[in-house]
Amino acid sequence: MYSKDQIKALSDVQITVKKYGVKMLADRLEITPSTLYADVDPKSIGRRTNKLGLMDWLVTLEETQDFTSLDAVNLLFNRISLPIPDPDQKMDNISWMDCCATIAKESGEAVAELAKSILDNEMKPDELERCQKETLEALEAFAGLYQAIKKSRSQNS
Repeated sequence: MYSKDQIKALSDVQITVKKYGVKMLADRLEITPSTLYADVDPKSIGRRTNKLGLMDWLVTLEETQDFTSLDAVNLLFNRISLPIPDPDQKMDNISWMDCCATIAKESGEAVAELAKSILDNEMKPDELERCQKETLEALEAFAGLYQAIKKSRSQNS
């Protein structure tokens, strides 16, 4: 009924809840710790006790600031979530150029790391990790530009 990836996502929620503190989070959700634990226990699948609601999950993400379970859900659906910086100031030409420079720098570093890693025709785990880090930084730079464009369009409407 449930795929192993769906169970992994629930397991990631459970890990976050345990790491943050079951009692502390249960208090925030205004439920008992045993209820919270039953709701996120992947071993209880089939007994239909896994009913952590969307709003409770959102509170869990907000409270713990641990997005591991969100990453697992994104992976399940071939999606990605990124932190998007919100520009406070109105964008001027210097700010736009700064965005462009950041994108160029981060994209260049991502491509350079990938090129360096594939020279021996094998992607080792540490090389994959560095490629992932550099690619994430490039994506975050593009996300910052996207957010600046959205904000500027809304200010000009």
